[in-house]
Amino acid sequence: MRISSKPSVTGSLPTTGSRPVAGSPSTAPAGSVQASDAVNVSGPAQFLAVAQAEIAKVPDIRTDRVEALRAAIDSDVYHPDGEAVAEGLVREHSPLPPGP
Repeated sequence: MRISSKPSVTGSLPTTGSRPVAGSPSTAPAGSVQASDAVNVSGPAQFLAVAQAEIAKVPDIRTDRVEALRAAIDSDVYHPDGEAVAEGLVREHSPLPPGP
């Protein structure tokens, strides 16, 4: 993101409600360019904002998946591989990056 104090450019968002500085004229003479603050958001920042909005729509708990696992456990048909679970825990909590 870039913030500048240049005259407004197409695509920027000029601020409103700015106050004149003491000792300066309250209105600019006709034909002069008045500086205003503007914010330009880069393409990657806009993409990130859209991605974050989409992620916010996804629930933290996938209740359908939880209920399916609960039903499998209750009916005694869920038998996870203990070694695979242990490897996953070690991999997830290991300070070293995963190997090849």
